[in-house]
Amino acid sequence: MSMLGFFNTYTTNLSMSVAIVAMTQKVNVILVNGTIVENQEFDWNSKEQGLILSSVFYGCIWTQFIGGILAARFGGHVLFGVGVGVGSILMLVSPLAAKQGVIPLVITRILLGLFDGLVFPSIQDVYAHWVPIYERTTITGIVHSGCAIGTFTSFLVSGLLAQYLGWESIFYLFGGIGCVWFIIWMIYIKRDPASDPRISPEERAYIECNLENLSDKKDLRTPWKAIFSSSAVIAITVVNFCDTWCSIIFQAEIPTFLNDVLKYDLGQTGIIAAAPYLIYIIVVYLVSPLSDFIRSRNILTTQQVRKIFIASGFLVTACLLSLVPNLNSATAVSTSLIIAIGLTAVTRVTSNILDFAPNYASVIMGISFTIAVIPGVVGPSIVGFLVQNGSKDEWKIVFYIAAGFCALGATVFGIFGKGKNSLLYPIPSLQTKLRVKAMW
Repeated sequence: MSMLGFFNTYTTNLSMSVAIVAMTQKVNVILVNGTIVENQEFDWNSKEQGLILSSVFYGCIWTQFIGGILAARFGGHVLFGVGVGVGSILMLVSPLAAKQGVIPLVITRILLGLFDGLVFPSIQDVYAHWVPIYERTTITGIVHSGCAIGTFTSFLVSGLLAQYLGWESIFYLFGGIGCVWFIIWMIYIKRDPASDPRISPEERAYIECNLENLSDKKDLRTPWKAIFSSSAVIAITVVNFCDTWCSIIFQAEIPTFLNDVLKYDLGQTGIIAAAPYLIYIIVVYLVSPLSDFIRSRNILTTQQVRKIFIASGFLVTACLLSLVPNLNSATAVSTSLIIAIGLTAVTRVTSNILDFAPNYASVIMGISFTIAVIPGVVGPSIVGFLVQNGSKDEWKIVFYIAAGFCALGATVFGIFGKGKNSLLYPIPSLQTKLRVKAMW
């Protein structure tokens, strides 16, 4: 269900990047007198399109931090459901907003972003209560593969929907799916195993005995000074920032690049833009269990595993992005993009927060993503400013900037990343507390 929640979040966010191509596409119309004229349903320039695409992040930036705090206090499962559910409702009203003008659509997208901002920090609280220590990478990888599946589906289906049923059908389909998911989630999902009447006693015991260093958050004070001065927190914040910058370029701008430079039509654009996320999904399902296997067998430490996978993923992606604007073959460009985007599957730091700060995971994720959302706010606008005419030379600058951020992410995490509970003061594990109670 968590994976489907991320699926819905990403379809509601990213379908706009394909829909906007259809909404602003010039088509030839034959008038009654036989004259052929060009027509656009929405005559939005590149700056207006950049504003529409980035407006979600104007909302996200305000709720990441508060979402982490609220999740720690009231339960991440509630905030996660509300974030996805209300976002889906706003998706349904987006076509009406678009027909009223740029400003109403931007306002709708900002509101969608406000609720989407609750999703990532709140899921950390769910992980902290449900995910055993040596299954972190696998389970968080599976859950977050919903992002890639949502992206893949959004790009693949949105182009076809726009071609055959009109761009409005994109919003109605994905918004409707999200609303159905919201109802099921709120009925069946509980904060922790102890609150779930459907879980077996054996499964509950297994989960609770493998939640390393998890304490009662109702009595736990957040050590703000130590969090903000932690090198591990700084490292994952920088990595999230760099990863988000690349994700914005991939998810929001690649359809436009494929249309402008490679001259693909809507159907081709959707397929090529979706293909990397199929690779992403495959990489997640291969690398995540491998990572947990290496850790559980003590072949490498958790810190070594995290640094090797994350840094190497960033560096290979940086090389491929630097190569893309210098290739002349459309096939070579598409292949390089597919591999580059697919390899970002190993640059995610979601499970790493649980390694060094399980008690404060939702709060730290909120802090980290508040900073990481900045590329979403400024990225599309910067691309809109740099790419005025849709030329290959203009897009070259965009790809070089993204490659630079990948290199930065690899360097910072390679130096400052942590893999064990280093924050902040030791807290007795659940097993220890149970043993102490048993003694008394």
